[in-house]
Amino acid sequence: MKTFLSVPGALAGLLSATALFAQSPGDIYQSSAYRPGATYYAEPSAPAKLWSQPTANVSYKPEASLEPVQGDKAYMDALEGKPEELGPPSMPGIEQSVLSSGSYDSGSCDSGNCYGTEVYGDFCQPCSRWFAYGGALIMNRDLEKEVWLSYDDADIGRQVMGTHDAGMDWSGGYEIRLGQYTGCGTWAWEGVFWAIRDTTEFQVLDTQVTGNLNTVLEDAFQGLSYNDGGGLANIEDYYNNALSHRLRRTSDFYNIELNMFQDPTMYSCNTGCSTFSVGVLGGVRYFRFAESLSYSADTVDYSYDGQVDEVHYDVDVSNNLIGPQIGFIGNLSHGCWNVHLGTKLGIYGNIVTQDSELYGANGYAVVDNAASPNDGEQFDLSSSRGRVTFLGEMDLGVDYKVFNCLTFTGGYRALAVSGVGLAADQIPQNFEDFAVINDVQASSDVILHGAYLGGEFVW
Repeated sequence: MKTFLSVPGALAGLLSATALFAQSPGDIYQSSAYRPGATYYAEPSAPAKLWSQPTANVSYKPEASLEPVQGDKAYMDALEGKPEELGPPSMPGIEQSVLSSGSYDSGSCDSGNCYGTEVYGDFCQPCSRWFAYGGALIMNRDLEKEVWLSYDDADIGRQVMGTHDAGMDWSGGYEIRLGQYTGCGTWAWEGVFWAIRDTTEFQVLDTQVTGNLNTVLEDAFQGLSYNDGGGLANIEDYYNNALSHRLRRTSDFYNIELNMFQDPTMYSCNTGCSTFSVGVLGGVRYFRFAESLSYSADTVDYSYDGQVDEVHYDVDVSNNLIGPQIGFIGNLSHGCWNVHLGTKLGIYGNIVTQDSELYGANGYAVVDNAASPNDGEQFDLSSSRGRVTFLGEMDLGVDYKVFNCLTFTGGYRALAVSGVGLAADQIPQNFEDFAVINDVQASSDVILHGAYLGGEFVW
């Protein structure tokens, strides 16, 4: 820059020296380059517009003041070699449009107001802002391959109860999030927790069938006996010709995540009226899916109140997934409205546990078969195994920015998990074979899907 500016400076000095020499041939003046304390006469102006120099001619007087003539400051600085003073730095690549709720614009969705931000030019740049979300969920899950449990012995083709009869209904839950924008809004971290719980029950009475109310598991129950106080009796004697059969199932989902994501800035395209942007996400997730199945029979009455004549077959299974995940976030914004699409995919280690027991108020059923290696053992089994599980999630929703710091959001979410254990998968063909029962079955899939609605507050 100094080299470039010295050319017009030297030319101006040459012209000045030539003019002065013509007026007073006997005097030779020193160079016109400005130096503090130097004595020189005013020089003619630079070419118009080059340094915003006034274009009016300057008169020359041999008796001019020894003080430098104060011309345009930029011109003087240029002659001295000082760099030009720069204004506030521009921020290339940042769009002024709102990318998503809680992003760059913290004013109303159609104004440039800033709150808790630094201002560069015409846009607001958040540096450190917190956000919190709270909302409700209503979701359902797909069901496993049905296992039939009860039938009418007068109509063997009529299956009166199966595992789907107490399948999960649409169930409510809740979700909370807490996070902070960092890097002047470019990145953010968030913690996520949501949970859904469901309990369903189905009961069949002997008055609802033509013949006797029997169990499909009668052959599998061979070899197990229960003592209700009158001596050991085979378990099938409690389930066959019963007054009622009851099936109760629970499904519990718990999700914890810690994610770092762009808000989003990996790619953006502004058409003037709308903005489309894409960002990336990475983090870790802990996901727990647990379900239980309880198949009960009562040969005395129609209520289950803990009497010794009631027997229960319970299976409890839990899947505990933990591992990394990655994903993408897409936003299409127009004014106060925003449509977002998010995806997540992870590979997890899954610890699957199962507990199986068959019991009544007087204790556990026992193996009552002298030919069995488990003869005399109680039917109270627990086991676990580890395996690799995949989990994918898709989230499609709409956001509406109501106030500067409040956004309402709603949408649809679907989550699919492969390689999990289900309660119905643990029902054996032979209840005497403890080795088979302790070999946890974990090769099923679960899809959880439904709607959500909530609000996000940014401060």
